[in-house]
Amino acid sequence: MRYQSPLRYPGAKAGIGKLINQIVESAAGTLGRTSLFVEPFAGGAATGLRLAGLGTADRILLADADPLVATFWTVVAEDTSWLVDRMWDEPITLERWDYWRRWSPSRQDDRELAVKCLFLNRTTFSGILHGRAGPIGGRAQTSAYRLDCRFNRAALQKRLEYVGDLYRANRLLDVWCKDWEATLADVAEWYPQLLPDRVIAYLDPPYLEKSANLYGLSFDPTGGYARAPESANHARWQHAREHVRLAEYLRRKARYRWILSYDYHDRLLQSPQLYHARRMTPSHEERNLLGVRTWTISRRVLTMKYTAAGASTRFSSRELLLTTLPPSTLSADAPGD
Repeated sequence: MRYQSPLRYPGAKAGIGKLINQIVESAAGTLGRTSLFVEPFAGGAATGLRLAGLGTADRILLADADPLVATFWTVVAEDTSWLVDRMWDEPITLERWDYWRRWSPSRQDDRELAVKCLFLNRTTFSGILHGRAGPIGGRAQTSAYRLDCRFNRAALQKRLEYVGDLYRANRLLDVWCKDWEATLADVAEWYPQLLPDRVIAYLDPPYLEKSANLYGLSFDPTGGYARAPESANHARWQHAREHVRLAEYLRRKARYRWILSYDYHDRLLQSPQLYHARRMTPSHEERNLLGVRTWTISRRVLTMKYTAAGASTRFSSRELLLTTLPPSTLSADAPGD
């Protein structure tokens, strides 16, 4: 399937999954086949689903700090048939769009959270769940693109069933509702038998500067815009502190190989607190007690092509890719600068 994920997600790049698949395949030549591919910022999980479907990684593990997203993936995996049937029964109207924007579950394991996630993702501009976006086609629905234009039930059923098939085949190992730090730490604790070279974490965190426009605010159907609930877990990314924490962890504490992608910003490579360093620098304690290695950090600036929703013109964006996989995996034939 060309598009394996049932979700459209802010920041998704059509070409990045294909490139990461090539990088992981290339790394297998020297490090061995990847046993586990982890996405701590699962979001639409397009990259992990691609690698699992192609067999590039034996298994994938998805995690997201947002309960809405994590519950969606859990229900898709464990209760596929129920969600497929529920999707076919759900009317795609502005009244339902308003309903799901207002609706909150009485408990966090409510399966209806998965319906809310799927509905809003497929009917909101750019698939933004918590951001500053209204329904596709606007309130008047006079646009050529109407509310249901991204809600092809037959196609979505195939994508949902694809995820369920991966789970039943044990290719999708698990889904966690955890932040990136707990995810990376728990992988090391839960799967100590896996060799560090055979586990790859792929991290695609919120943009350095744009996250406030994508994650921090929520459309209020009664008029205007309101703050998104804190459970979305993205407000802290509006400031550099969380980006710095992630960078320090990857430079000093990561026990497995990792790939990191960011919407390009000069500060990412210029700041010593971020990714100026060319090599991991764990402390003596981190090397001896945690087994952290001093891998080289390779980097590449990529030019990605994309088409904005409702537009015929193709645009370009710059993407920064960093990895502790062997430098040769960032091949010269990748679309870069």
